[in-house]
Amino acid sequence: MLASLTIPNTVTKIGRRAFADCMGLTSVDLPDSITEIGEHAFAGCTGLTSVTIPARITKFGKLAFSRCVGLTSVSIPDSVKSLIPKNAFARNTKII
Repeated sequence: MLASLTIPNTVTKIGRRAFADCMGLTSVDLPDSITEIGEHAFAGCTGLTSVTIPARITKFGKLAFSRCVGLTSVSIPDSVKSLIPKNAFARNTKII
């Protein structure tokens, strides 16, 4: 079971549904090299508790972190906020 994920800084894109429904995933380290997070990329990762969005994001897929019901902390740089669709964190009751 995948619990912790460190993505290498050579990766620039997290593909559509790449880690969807990895319920045992509790932490993910997104390097600054990431410029795109695909649709549903982490959807349903119910064990994920926190995430820091890299500042270089240029594309943020819909429902990227939906149904991540364990999320209690999300760090989003000001430069990225306008790129995030309103449903990116849908069905996450512990964050506002």
